Amino acid sequence: MTEEALLLVKELKEKIILVFSEFEILEKKNEELQAEIGSLKNKIRFLEEEKGILGTKYDHLKMAKAIEAGCGDSQAARNKMNRLMREIDKCVALLND
Repeated sequence: MTEEALLLVKELKEKIILVFSEFEILEKKNEELQAEIGSLKNKIRFLEEEKGILGTKYDHLKMAKAIEAGCGDSQAARNKMNRLMREIDKCVALLND
């Protein structure tokens, strides 16, 4: 081979090494991003569950307030509301297990 051909082969080899190096870097970055996507999906799922629980709590609170406003016996309304809150807390505890 001529000196010019050897120089071209050397340059080609360097470029191939550079491409493989960049490929490995991008492959690692892709793995990191895939892991982050999985983590964010889990967080979204958790937040959606929490939103549902809080919505239920809010509905129960509205119901308790309506009962309290419509009922002259505020102690009975408080007892009913406390019972509902205990039920909710039990449900939350079960979900956390």
